[in-house]
Amino acid sequence: MKLPYWSFRRILNAISISFALAVVASAAGSYAQEWGSLTGRLVVDGSVPDPAKINITKDPEYCGQHNLLEENVIVGDGGGLTNAFVYLYLKGKDTVDVHPDYESVTSETVVLDNHYCRFEPHVLMVLTGQDLEIRNLDPGIGHNTNAKPLKNPEFNQMISNDSPLKTKFEKAESYPVPFACNVHPWMNAHVLVRDNPYMAITGDDGSFEIKNIPAGKHEFIFWHESKGNLKNVPLGSAGKTDRKGRAKLEVPAGGTLELGEVKIPAAALGL
Repeated sequence: MKLPYWSFRRILNAISISFALAVVASAAGSYAQEWGSLTGRLVVDGSVPDPAKINITKDPEYCGQHNLLEENVIVGDGGGLTNAFVYLYLKGKDTVDVHPDYESVTSETVVLDNHYCRFEPHVLMVLTGQDLEIRNLDPGIGHNTNAKPLKNPEFNQMISNDSPLKTKFEKAESYPVPFACNVHPWMNAHVLVRDNPYMAITGDDGSFEIKNIPAGKHEFIFWHESKGNLKNVPLGSAGKTDRKGRAKLEVPAGGTLELGEVKIPAAALGL
């Protein structure tokens, strides 16, 4: 049966409109992502000894001038746990949308200094593909940087005063990478390498904030160098971390999930 011309045009128009609506809906799904934030403050619950003084076994004339102390557990203002990592956990080949505000981050260079016979900062974060520059600011003192990632090539190189080491990581690491100086065995640091910007390090008062996370339920890891995964930590009404230091948290659209004061038992940190 041959359709009349007007009927044929009507069918074509209906198909065109349906296709256009599908395209618009797809575009809206791509660009109408809602975002939220995550905040909290990690606080040590229990007795905390003062950091031990480091025994200077190398270059004592220079390194001994700087009152070096152990940095594996630093407790700051109001009992805040400093230098803990909080970051988004993704399974396998899972990916996450990234807010436009983070687009310029990968072009910024992250700097790790060897200064006063310690790494500065003691902990830091870097994205895959982002430049990491390792410098030696100690005049006349030799330092090397020995990094042992699991998914990226290891490296162990001397760092001269006039020639910083420039490197980058191509793959995300599940946990912070240990850095060491074999010349000065007390020197250590941890570098978190991720392929998305949803990560934070707790400040002097133990607080952290991760902004512009895609709204919805996500899994986050709580990690500290003293014991690794922070296990079974109560997070108030949001639940608690599991034995791998992970917690599933609901990030509200256009708002902030405030964990408030998160108490970390001193025993969980080996104190």
